[in-house]
Amino acid sequence: MQVILLKKVQNLGELGDIVNVKPGYARNYLIPKGHASMATESNIQSFEDRKAELIAKEKDSLAAANARAESISGLEITITSNASPEGKLYGSIGPREIAEKLTASGFPVDKSEVIMPDGPIRESSQVEIELSLHADVKTKFNLNVEGVET
Repeated sequence: MQVILLKKVQNLGELGDIVNVKPGYARNYLIPKGHASMATESNIQSFEDRKAELIAKEKDSLAAANARAESISGLEITITSNASPEGKLYGSIGPREIAEKLTASGFPVDKSEVIMPDGPIRESSQVEIELSLHADVKTKFNLNVEGVET
């Protein structure tokens, strides 16, 4: 299925690219999120008419993401959780808990922006967490996970 990208999509393409994707990916993710539209003649013409507006919107989005990245870069956040005497957490710290803590600290972040390639944190430690705020903007901050014995 061919779609035209209305935004830059990581690992897929740039604004205005016509790409082939699986139908389910287009129907269930790209089109409902506003990242793409079907690559029909009328949609391509509509895109060409709105191209300047979409480019300006993408630049604003990139500038906002860069500003958020600068404010978060080098930040240090502490999350406490119940733990055993050995430091193993009763449960885990995942993207949702990290996003909630950052948002409560005054840095609004969505859980989908938190990148945790090693999975959730299951023990007391200090971890460097990466955030993907835009397809071109990534930043890191330090997370201290403290276990509190119960």
